[in-house]
Parts: sequence; structure tokens; C-alpha cells
Amino acid sequence: MFEDRRPPGEYGSADLPVRPALRHELNPDGTLTVHPPQHCPRRHAVTDSGTFSWVAALRLHSLLCHRCRDDGHADHQWALIDPAYEQTDAEEATGAGLELVAVPPDEAAGPGRIELHLDGHPVGAATLAVCTADRLGVLEHVQVDGQVRRRGYGRVLALAAFSRLDWFTDVPDWMRGDHRVRALRAVQRGVGYRWTTTLIEDTPEARGFAEWLPLPKVGEPRYCQHMLDAAARLTP
Repeated sequence: MFEDRRPPGEYGSADLPVRPALRHELNPDGTLTVHPPQHCPRRHAVTDSGTFSWVAALRLHSLLCHRCRDDGHADHQWALIDPAYEQTDAEEATGAGLELVAVPPDEAAGPGRIELHLDGHPVGAATLAVCTADRLGVLEHVQVDGQVRRRGYGRVLALAAFSRLDWFTDVPDWMRGDHRVRALRAVQRGVGYRWTTTLIEDTPEARGFAEWLPLPKVGEPRYCQHMLDAAARLTP
């Protein structure tokens, strides 16, 4: 799919697994600090055996672990993404590389979604409902196209959904500032949100994904009245 439109090797590989392991921290003075991972997935210290680079095919930073490569592991390089900070909206999406594109709901507490685009083409999405009044979130569905599965896209989408707590604001557009900084502020405000999920499919892949989710319980959604009212108004 991606390789059919770009000569192999010209821009790097788009087949790399993607880890939500990069983190941007919003400092009190408004500046940002970028925190790369300290270890590769096999716990090799980055300071000893890691090299950071840029994967132009995905427009993301990457980590190459020399120890994993020397040990013969095929997965010795990973693209890195910060699901909270590296989000955009449809109007600002570039159509290049791997992008998280936020599509907000039509009204507060209604269902919205986070899409994952590869070179401008949707390859996955997470649907979610968030109520800022009751500090509740429901992850309703995570879907990734079959031809690009097993790259970590589902995990990226789930964490992007969990970070999305600023769908609506009463502040005028021209006062809102950088949308990525607003996303980080939303994450900081979001401490204490209670997240649940809808029923998980009874398949090995879905069960494994559910076990990974950083939630105390999955498969038992908790909707507040604001969410139910918003969903009812959207139902034809």
C-alpha cells in the first residue's frame, strides 16, 4: 500500500512498529521538554545501545537498538510517537507519514473519534465519549485495517483516546494557542478521569489487547447521563 506509492528505501520504511514511548512535558513556563524512552522493549538501555533518528516515511522519530540488531532480532527499530502531543485535526493534517487526526463530536459528551492516517489514508480509528462534567470516558471501539496490524497502531489509538479531554472549550479560537499544548494541558487536567470500555470481542487478539489496556477493568462501559442524552439526540 504505502510502498506502492513510494520507491522502496527512498524515504525509509513505513512498516516499522510504532511505540507510544515518546513523551512531551509541558513546563510551568510554557516550554516543552521531550522525554525519549530510556530502554528498548527488551530493556536494553538506550544510553548504551540506542540511536535516535528520523523516519521520513512516517514523519516520526525512531529508536534503533544495536543490541537487538546484533542479537538477530528482526524488530530492532521502532518509530516513536507521543499520542497526546502528536495529534492534529482534519484542517491541519498534512497527509504525509503517520498522523493522529482528531475528529471531535458534534456536541459535548457525544461520541468522537481519533483516526490514524498513513500517508493521508485512514488505516485505523478509535471511537470514544468523554464527559468533562462527570470526568468520565468510555473507549467504545478500536479498529485497525488488517493489512497494517501488529504494528502497535491499536495501542497508539487507545492512548490517544485516553489523552483526549479537551474536545470543547468556551475560549475563542484565536485565544486557544497551539492545539498540541492544549492537549498536554488536558492530560494534566485529566488526572482522576475514570475510563471504561465497551464489550471486548472474544478473540485471542482482542483479549490480548484488552489485557494490555492500562485500565483496572474492561468490557463494562460506564456512561453518565450527559453521554446518554447526547447519544439520544444523535440517534435518528
